[in-house]
Amino acid sequence: MKLLKNKLIIGSLCILLGLLFSFVALPALFDGGQDTAVSAVRMKTPVQAGEQITAEMVEIVSMPEYLASGLLRDIASAVGQYANADLYAGDYLTAAKLSQELPERSLLSAGEAKGKTVVSVTLPSLASGVSGRILPGDIVTVIAIPKGNTNQTLGIDPETEPVDSSGAVIYPELEYIEVCMITASTGADAEVTANPEEDMENSLPVTVSFYATQEQAVRLAELEQQGVFHIAFVARGEAVTKYISDAVLAGTEVD
Repeated sequence: MKLLKNKLIIGSLCILLGLLFSFVALPALFDGGQDTAVSAVRMKTPVQAGEQITAEMVEIVSMPEYLASGLLRDIASAVGQYANADLYAGDYLTAAKLSQELPERSLLSAGEAKGKTVVSVTLPSLASGVSGRILPGDIVTVIAIPKGNTNQTLGIDPETEPVDSSGAVIYPELEYIEVCMITASTGADAEVTANPEEDMENSLPVTVSFYATQEQAVRLAELEQQGVFHIAFVARGEAVTKYISDAVLAGTEVD
């Protein structure tokens, strides 16, 4: 009887302690978390996958700490990165939603936001493509060479082509144009280095793709079918905006 009485007392105490914890301790902990406010980064405008985040696209908001787990806390950690998927106004940013480098799959679609298409042309020779040293994001000049004025170095015999008395020309729309990608015969990215490793070979470029306006795209298509061209390097990195203010890859990791 005494043992049963002790068990009842112990059980009652356990129930009482549980009630105290539920109604006193837990609310205190919960309220404490609510009282602690932290910063979080939130989208102000919609962004397409592959688009680079700018300071104008995001904002800092305050929220309870317990809700901010995994969220980016400052704008600097988001600016300059790329959206891995479409983002919308009101979305809170996490590291998983962003990438430091433009995903390869997004190179083709990156120009869409700036009204650009991607057009590819075949390089007549290694020399015509700056010896394979151009990179995505570079600004180049495309020099048009009528077939009648080309020589065998470019792979065309002038004697077998209609004679054209005009020389090489630079069309205004092709004076400055941005490189999207350079591709080898395998379809992979071309890669040319001055001193390749013994177990590696240079992957020489066969085609070059440009971010082009409609007018530029038409002119490049004409050159692909009816002429030959030579590329002259103009600018890389921060200097590209001097020539194309809305360059697609300006300030990115690939330029």
